[in-house]
Amino acid sequence: MAVWLDGTDFARYALIPEELLPVWEGTEADQVIGAYVSGFRLAGRDVLTLGGEPLPVAWLAEELTFARWCYADDDTGLVRAVRGAAAAGGWEDGLSLELGGRYVLTDASYEADRMLGSEVLRVELDPGRYRVQSLVVEPDPDTQFMLERLVPGSG
Repeated sequence: MAVWLDGTDFARYALIPEELLPVWEGTEADQVIGAYVSGFRLAGRDVLTLGGEPLPVAWLAEELTFARWCYADDDTGLVRAVRGAAAAGGWEDGLSLELGGRYVLTDASYEADRMLGSEVLRVELDPGRYRVQSLVVEPDPDTQFMLERLVPGSG
């Protein structure tokens, strides 16, 4: 079973470098409202955003994949579905970002003080260029997850 963030207040998550947390004001991602996957630069660092809908999200570190829960009875088949989709076609290429180090994934609208009292997902990435790819998987008729994977060395 994955660890999930229940959802966002404003349908946007941000993957924020830990060193930028003290200065995060919760408005930085306003420029990407409505985008499912986007990014922007802040203090010389790339920030990834996931948005569009306030869906619960999980980070699968081994697969370098964010999963958003569209509908399912539970997530028992999630890792198997992600691994099965890894070699499948149909992944939509998105942006490329320079990432590396320790991050938190949280509601993009939360200012630094509010993050301290809320659930966040911890993400650690090797330094390098990553391409973000998206795919919706439906392992069965009653299950759907939206995936965003980070492909290292792509750019």
